[in-house]
Amino acid sequence: MAEEDARLRAVVSLAQTMAAAYTPRESWRAAALGACEALGGSFAALSVWERDRGRLRVLVNAGQRAEGEEEFPEEEAYPVHEFPEITEFLHERWAGGGEPDAWVETADGLPGAGGPARGARPYCHQRVAAL
Repeated sequence: MAEEDARLRAVVSLAQTMAAAYTPRESWRAAALGACEALGGSFAALSVWERDRGRLRVLVNAGQRAEGEEEFPEEEAYPVHEFPEITEFLHERWAGGGEPDAWVETADGLPGAGGPARGARPYCHQRVAAL
């Protein structure tokens, strides 16, 4: 039970730190460090999936970085096919008729391709602006 309590505290801390972030970089760092803490790790990287380019672009490397590894790399990216746990999971889920659980919103107010997932909240510009 103590381990579960520690993880819950880490998740709460993560949410508080991200809410206090003033810049995207601060929120990326908070997310990566919070995940690190919650999972008991020493390093975490946060990436964005650039689907049109078929790659994962690293936004932040947090925690104990390797020598020469940048905290906020400008050009660190990896082909998504090198991460079969991502592509296989999505393929199995979507091939079986499932839908993504996420609702994608953009700063210009256009919903992501495919529309909202079932039960998704309607578009909220204030949430997008905050992100």
